[in-house]
Amino acid sequence: MSQIQTDLAILGAGPAGYVCALRAADLGKKVTIIEAGPFGGTCLNVGCIPSKALISAGHFVESVHNAAAMGFTVAEPELDLEKLIAWKDGIVGRLTGGIGALLKSRGVDVVHGRGQLTSANSIEVATQDGTQQTVQARDIVLATGSEPTPIPGFEFSDKVWSSTEALSPKELPKSLFVIGGGVIGMELGMFYAHLGVAVTIVEFMDQILPGIDPELVKIVQRRAKKAGIKIYTQSAAKSWQPKGDGVEVTAEVKGKEKTFAADAILLTVGRRPRTGGLGLDSAGLKTDERGFLVVDDHCQTKTAHVYAIGDITPGPMLAHKGSAQGLVAAGSIANSPGVKWDYKVVPGVIFTDPEIAVVGLTEAEALEAGHEIKVGRFNFAGNGRAMSMQAKDGLTKVITDAKDDTILGVHMCGPNVTDMIAEAAVAIEAGLTAEDIALTIHPHPTLSEVFLESCEDVHGMSPHAMKKK
Repeated sequence: MSQIQTDLAILGAGPAGYVCALRAADLGKKVTIIEAGPFGGTCLNVGCIPSKALISAGHFVESVHNAAAMGFTVAEPELDLEKLIAWKDGIVGRLTGGIGALLKSRGVDVVHGRGQLTSANSIEVATQDGTQQTVQARDIVLATGSEPTPIPGFEFSDKVWSSTEALSPKELPKSLFVIGGGVIGMELGMFYAHLGVAVTIVEFMDQILPGIDPELVKIVQRRAKKAGIKIYTQSAAKSWQPKGDGVEVTAEVKGKEKTFAADAILLTVGRRPRTGGLGLDSAGLKTDERGFLVVDDHCQTKTAHVYAIGDITPGPMLAHKGSAQGLVAAGSIANSPGVKWDYKVVPGVIFTDPEIAVVGLTEAEALEAGHEIKVGRFNFAGNGRAMSMQAKDGLTKVITDAKDDTILGVHMCGPNVTDMIAEAAVAIEAGLTAEDIALTIHPHPTLSEVFLESCEDVHGMSPHAMKKK
């Protein structure tokens, strides 16, 4: 068994782990990163990037269908599924290769294999070539990510897909039964609907996209139903059985049993932290009741010199959260001044149709926290750029503290809001007020004017808002 001595060992090369490695190397640390699969983790290989590539393809099909309103006569597009998947895989391949090049450029050593803690400063790795290696380090960062959550009776198979199978189908189903109307279920459900698949979604909670502002959810739900998606809330899938070449699913819909026929089932009830089999006990670590590792504001666990970042820590399972924590962990290990994890400003983006983007507190959360609030809104239907894009569905909503006008939360639903939310995140991070945004000239004609107008509306001063005489 060979040994590697290093300053920092990182277990996992997803968006949290590889970003941590790059920053630590830039700060002068000798870094070794351990990864059992391809670089980029879930996000790059079977999550964020491939799903957004396919969703973009779905939007293209929708744009073709809307072309007639602009005066174009366009033939119905024909899908070459194999070519679409190859195009998506090509994007993934270029990005994973890019990560490898970045790590090499920083002198980061890479060990390909599955690692397990043997102490608070050592990791034993079963490498891909069948050998064993021990990596010893002063500091260790755990960044092992997450995996799809199964439910009893719906074990993954050729008929029960996780998001991984849904991103690389061998053939396009004519009908798809989606269990879970959260982010993944709605994103992939709407993609398949754009390709002409009959989609049914069941969600256990009383609304799809639980936790998202209901005003925004209603906009997406209307568009989903217009696309032909059948949505059942307060419902739960109970069992399934093969039927012909497809499946028959039995579900409880608002207290009554109902059966559904489909070609395949897509199970998207959430993800769980991948903390099993890591040898946590050998480093004096235990997870909480949900399987997460609790960390402090330097991303350090209760064991000195052992850090955890990304999906295995409490909070939203978001790639950018993991990357931000990776920078914090690297800075803390290198004793960089002023480094601290701030969980208060973590934007969330959902690539439904239309898109949703949020940051900060909802109205309910702000009130629960004891704030007296004011709320401003503006609809994309009143924005010239949105109209020219045939994308006028949606709104932007700004929640402020009524006492000092500080922005507490921003919630958007509409075209390109996943890009627009960054301005709102900066505003909250910097402690800006709605007036600060209102006094900042925004270019015209752009979608960003909707955020400007919603901030003006906080004080009832939006020039383009309709008012009663």
